[in-house]
Amino acid sequence: MQENVIARKYAKALSSVCSTDELTEVYDSYAEISQAFSIKKFHYIINSRIISKDEKNSLVRSFLNRDISEYSARLLSILVDNNRISLLPFIVLEIKKIINSRKKIYNATLYVKAELDEVYVFKIQSNLSRKLGATLNVTQHIDSNIDGIRLEVIDLGIEISFLKNRFTQELKEFILKAV
Repeated sequence: MQENVIARKYAKALSSVCSTDELTEVYDSYAEISQAFSIKKFHYIINSRIISKDEKNSLVRSFLNRDISEYSARLLSILVDNNRISLLPFIVLEIKKIINSRKKIYNATLYVKAELDEVYVFKIQSNLSRKLGATLNVTQHIDSNIDGIRLEVIDLGIEISFLKNRFTQELKEFILKAV
């Protein structure tokens, strides 16, 4: 959890000096490097106190297939110098969130009891995208405990739900008030 907070600070600092295109280039570079963190030996080398910071920096850069931007190089040097290079996978996730928010692309989760047809999911996705003025990527999540439908867009703080239990309860309250 603390890694995410620190990574968010680095990503925000980087995004404050980069355009969306530059940030996308940085993201592509860092995404290549962050794949190496799944290798145990790489993790051991990066966290080793025996290996110099210059050697760690050149090792990290060796994973890239292209030249990196000035911002990418600077942040990598800062991370290596401060022994925070292990935060790179978290920084990649935070940079992706920033890029998506700049491009108005958000992920939504649709909770249903049984899987819906792709046509319905596409209709929900396109209608809500139009109303929000953003692009939504809707994924279904099957939840046998839910009796209805619920859509969450966490990045926007939106939750839309139509649950059978709540509907019947509100209908009963309405009828009681009318009587």
